Amino acid sequence: MASLLQIEDELIGYMRQYAMELQHKVNTMRTFQEEWMTRRALGPADPTSYVANPLISFPLMRRTYTDVPKLLELAREEFKPGPFQKFIDYDLSSISDVELETAVTGMLRFQGVYGMDESEMANGKLHGKQYNSRMSAADCLAVATHLENVDKGKLACKWFKVAIDQYEEKLDPVNRLLQTGRSQIYEKLGLTLLAMHDLPASQAAFRDSIGWASKEDNTDLAKHLKDKLAHMFVHVDNCRGKNLLPSKSYLRCRYLRDGSPFLRMAPVKLEQLNIEPFVGLFHDAISPAEQKDLLHLTDSRLEHRKKDSSSVEAKVDTNASDHVRRIHQRIEDITGFDLEESEPLTVSNYGIGGQDFIHLDCEQPKEFIGYYPKEYRSASAMFYLSDVQMGGYASFPDLGFGFKPRRGSALVWHNTDNSGNCDTRSLQATCPVLLGNQWVAKKWISGSGQWRRKSCRK
Repeated sequence: MASLLQIEDELIGYMRQYAMELQHKVNTMRTFQEEWMTRRALGPADPTSYVANPLISFPLMRRTYTDVPKLLELAREEFKPGPFQKFIDYDLSSISDVELETAVTGMLRFQGVYGMDESEMANGKLHGKQYNSRMSAADCLAVATHLENVDKGKLACKWFKVAIDQYEEKLDPVNRLLQTGRSQIYEKLGLTLLAMHDLPASQAAFRDSIGWASKEDNTDLAKHLKDKLAHMFVHVDNCRGKNLLPSKSYLRCRYLRDGSPFLRMAPVKLEQLNIEPFVGLFHDAISPAEQKDLLHLTDSRLEHRKKDSSSVEAKVDTNASDHVRRIHQRIEDITGFDLEESEPLTVSNYGIGGQDFIHLDCEQPKEFIGYYPKEYRSASAMFYLSDVQMGGYASFPDLGFGFKPRRGSALVWHNTDNSGNCDTRSLQATCPVLLGNQWVAKKWISGSGQWRRKSCRK
């Protein structure tokens, strides 16, 4: 730890020299600004009258042709290689995340052993003794984030709230750089409460985050949070059965006969729920024997899903049985996609309270590399292997509807548009199971290998 103190002392020295050079440039700029504003205020407000006076127009011309180029040159001028270069090239290889994790873990350990209050700790009080020290909002946020990462959400929420209490207005520029402003703290608090399934508290935290984002002129974050909050409200209404399936004149229930020779002989019942993006419910899409086989194949291999102890799942290989091979062929027939490079079927069971919260199955690549990667999911198919007594609705928050699925049906939706972009309207969720349990089989259809079947990128 002593070496870290030495590093900080050296950086303070470099920052001081760097700041002095920056301040010199700022002072020069400010002097120019004040001088020009003073001259402008002395003349008439009307531009024509202003330039009519040669004692005013000549200095204006001189400033424009002589001062401005030098001022722009100063603005573009790089700093001297001394302190600035030492500062930006400082070697931080001796510092590792392990040391930070160890420090946080140790602090939380003695908090638990000695039963100390997090607010008192943040204000310098350890085991009844007051010290001349104080944790900043960024310090408390780091502790809370660590706790959230190790699935200790309840204690993390306490530290998030302490971070808000420790916030200092004078450090606004620092917090903007570190992204540790009040809006970001409330957002992380809301996400943690959401992971703990405390919907009312998470909504309140998101509202606070929106309020502070607006005050901080962080319009992008404010819009993002408003959309997230709106989706949460719609999702809750979907789960409560308030938003029924859309009844629009252009939506049809029909037999699907196109796409494969098999469908011409044995068409399937399609209830189209949305056109763009496509959302369709196929009735009687999986037989009781196929359902039973999937449950039998995964019976001894089910594992708990991460961060959700009320749900278990297991993957089923394509060649696990004749039934599974037929299911894969049926998915190709009804979707028109090639499944060769897609992930295996995943059989999941949602117990009491089990859910899939609002999410996208697609993730937009940072750049297009000429083909769809295997993990890029163009579409999703979900087979329902059981009925649920209460709860377990399928929800599409952005499209504004939800419904209670029936055993034997298959829900198919597209995650990308014809340009290959992730379609954010395809947000979907599974509502918590209230009574009974829900069995489903999911197939995520990769965008890779679809060039013969899906329209080209535009």
